[in-house]
Amino acid sequence: MSEIMDLALSEETAYVWNAEDWLKLRRDYRIYGVLIGCLPRLPRQEVFLGLPLLLLAEETTLLIEKNIVRLKSHASMYKKPDDLMRKVFQEYKEKLFIEQEICLREQRKKQIISMMDKIIEGKKRKILGIGTSKKKIRSQKIDGPTQTAMNIINIDRDTLLQQEMAKLPKLEKSDALIQTHTSYPWLGDMEDRTSAWKYPSTPNEVIRYKVYKDLWEHGFHVTSGEKFGGDFLVYPGDPMMYHSQFIVSCIDRQEMIPTLELIAHSRVGCNVRKTQVYATLAEKSQDVKYQSFQWTDSYAL
Repeated sequence: MSEIMDLALSEETAYVWNAEDWLKLRRDYRIYGVLIGCLPRLPRQEVFLGLPLLLLAEETTLLIEKNIVRLKSHASMYKKPDDLMRKVFQEYKEKLFIEQEICLREQRKKQIISMMDKIIEGKKRKILGIGTSKKKIRSQKIDGPTQTAMNIINIDRDTLLQQEMAKLPKLEKSDALIQTHTSYPWLGDMEDRTSAWKYPSTPNEVIRYKVYKDLWEHGFHVTSGEKFGGDFLVYPGDPMMYHSQFIVSCIDRQEMIPTLELIAHSRVGCNVRKTQVYATLAEKSQDVKYQSFQWTDSYAL
């Protein structure tokens, strides 16, 4: 049995802060949520987002019911960082910057050593007044006397290495890479809060959850449908690879759907090439029933 994942509970909402957990939920359990974290280098754009992953309430309930996850909370999530946390964070940033600078110099040193023969040849050609551009090196043939003169010139490798390393500009903090954590790095012991999860608690929430669970157990891939005015979008495969086929709206079986609302939903589905589906619970059982609608053009004869 696979290890139970820990989800971060905050303000009655569950989040995934670990990249490996995000991948496992998506790949193994068809749980997609919504990435809401900004990218460090591009904080004001919202096309590409990162961790944390915000889970739908239905997704969280299903995962708890299947014993795949447990909810945990930490005191640091409920208060602003204090001076001690800011100090730890700044020291951590400084440590990462120093490590990057050392790594950059080591990589540059390896590059120079691997190209040392070409660098030395270029230095000798320059001393003798021979062209050093790549085009001239390919086109010009070195005669015997010139080659002998080049062999006589002695260039110390260690000194040349130091000279080349001195040309490497100092790494500015604005140019340093920003580390994107694959999990929250400063959490200590977390309090178990699975018992605090009360969803679903209203009749409408019960309908939504039962519809979501029924679609999920039938093998569909389900995400939030609010961008098309529904409760869920249903895909035949991973949403990164497929377009959704259905817009599902959850309703009580006693609820009357106004004609204009039915027309509006059906036309929206038609315009985005999806089928509008209404889902509810059967009158004498808890089975989910579906009714689909499609808009068709009619022409007067």
